[in-house]
Amino acid sequence: MHRFFIRFIGIFIITTIFTLPTVCQKPLVGVVNQSVINLKAKPTFTSEMSSQALMGTQVRILNSVSGWLYLITPEGYKAWTTDESIKIMSAKEYKSWQTAPKLIVTTYFSVLLSQPTESADIVSDVVLGNILRYEGVSGIYYKVFLPDGRKAFLRKYNANPLNQWLASRRPSGANIISVAKHFMGFPYLWGGTSVKGMDCSGFTKTCFFMNGVILRRDASQQAQFGESIDISGDFSKLQPADLLFFGTVKNNKKHIIHVAIYIGNGEFIHSSGMVRISSFNPKSKYFDEFNTNRLLSAKRIISRIDLDSGIVSIKKHPLYQ
Repeated sequence: MHRFFIRFIGIFIITTIFTLPTVCQKPLVGVVNQSVINLKAKPTFTSEMSSQALMGTQVRILNSVSGWLYLITPEGYKAWTTDESIKIMSAKEYKSWQTAPKLIVTTYFSVLLSQPTESADIVSDVVLGNILRYEGVSGIYYKVFLPDGRKAFLRKYNANPLNQWLASRRPSGANIISVAKHFMGFPYLWGGTSVKGMDCSGFTKTCFFMNGVILRRDASQQAQFGESIDISGDFSKLQPADLLFFGTVKNNKKHIIHVAIYIGNGEFIHSSGMVRISSFNPKSKYFDEFNTNRLLSAKRIISRIDLDSGIVSIKKHPLYQ
């Protein structure tokens, strides 16, 4: 950021210009250092939140401006966050983090403690999907390190070894719907991609992530990948976990503004006000006339995992290996 002082007839005018982000030839690497960080459209606190990222997520740093970092997430999303949110690592530190055994948090919310006892001070909160460095066991606790090197202890029932968790992922329709229903009633949050609040595409992204699959961030981006499914007639060609896309058509061009996960029997689950179930059936108590009238397309994601660039398994993504 640069400031220029201009004088006109005895009056000083202060003009602030933000340097536009440019991609460095050798981007720095970093790891998200808080349970959930908010990603901004611009490097200011008043800018709208465009997305979130979870602790343990590895990112590339593209630029920095006055305490703000411009980064790119594993799904290719570019945004700004404060520099204290990210632990920037040297090549040696990054290699150590990548190769170290890790844990993934598998409960909605928990806390990290400074000692392996319930009365210990809290080091940080953690949420579903957070990734921590595993350092051993102390009784009923895992000993862990945060990305910035803080030592902490986490109750064993709140996490699983990351490698074992990844090996157990089966991104079937039933498993994805099961995860989705565990978020019923969770609040809608514009830009949210965590259990602290989710928007529509943040919800679908999280449901697939907890089944071992990374989707693109926005609904319009998610609609670009997967196998196209015919939605004419009675929806009989749809299968559970297919993504449904909603929006408008202007000048023969589709404008995707909402996404949901198909459950079956004409029902779908989505984040709209809160995570809830809706139906295309006018006789159902869940009938959603508004979204029924703006349904545009459907994509089958499961059949294209690791075949489409926007549908990548965690275990094959370079930032998680």
